[in-house]
Amino acid sequence: MTTQQGTIAFITTPVYRQERRRKAERFILTHMYSLCRHFDVVCTGRTKDFIHEIIAAEPDPADTSRICDDLNCDKLTPELLEQWRTTIKENTEHNAEAHSVPGMICVTHRLVEGYVDAVIHLADWQDKSAKADSAVLSRQANVHDVPIALDLATADAYAKTWKGAIARGVTKLFPSRNHPMPSPVGNLDLAAEEDEVLAMIAHDQMKLDLCCFAVRYADLIFKKYKYILATGTTGGWLQDFMAACGRDAEAIGRIRRCNSGPYGGDVQIAYAVVKDLCNDVVFFQDPMVAHAHDSDIRLFEQAVVHRDISVRLATNVESAKLLIG
Repeated sequence: MTTQQGTIAFITTPVYRQERRRKAERFILTHMYSLCRHFDVVCTGRTKDFIHEIIAAEPDPADTSRICDDLNCDKLTPELLEQWRTTIKENTEHNAEAHSVPGMICVTHRLVEGYVDAVIHLADWQDKSAKADSAVLSRQANVHDVPIALDLATADAYAKTWKGAIARGVTKLFPSRNHPMPSPVGNLDLAAEEDEVLAMIAHDQMKLDLCCFAVRYADLIFKKYKYILATGTTGGWLQDFMAACGRDAEAIGRIRRCNSGPYGGDVQIAYAVVKDLCNDVVFFQDPMVAHAHDSDIRLFEQAVVHRDISVRLATNVESAKLLIG
């Protein structure tokens, strides 16, 4: 389902759905139809299931009034109710990502790469403090200057503003955002069922160690892997080191640079992991230093150890040597 106004990410966290269910219901009943008419609404699998559960229920009189306002009608007929349900269900079904952490990584990846124009993230404070995925989505929205609502009052204000602008005939609600051309992880030319991609990541104090490791074992790495994914700064170092050691342009071009870590590079590589594009990761960590984008790093680590994801991870030189064989 294609719309013209942009893409809205709509996320509800587990504690919010449990503790503030009625508030989330009211927002869905009041605004979701209009959002789905004019935007692509992307959400995680569990948020999608929650939305579908709400719209499938028979509305009470108070809810009927909310639905009528969103439909801009005087009376909610069975035909209009079906139209309301179908519009919401088809849009959210079409744009839904996976459940849990993989789904949040995919939504955040869309944002990092410029394909989300605004975020409504109804999150309880317990979720924000305990869940790296919630913290990363909020942080990346702020990094990329994407409007984000973290509470119901702000989300309601955003939805009313968008509705009013559309009613006035405004056709461009959001400023244009740059997309990576080509995407470092979106156009990997891979053969089926082959482990061809190695991710190489390092904290600042470990970048030199990683580059020295890569140079020493470059023959093995380039023989075994078709592509090397790296965050922006690390990837630049790797390319420079390989050039200094006489590697040709073809080999250097196989090192794909994502964004820097603070600007979503960890999210882009985590996306490659959850999409089964990358199964081997070398991540040299500095356990003695705190990092400004620690939530991104924790989210990446969650992706690596998720029960539904198969990936091999090496976090120091000796384990990396075993990984590349």
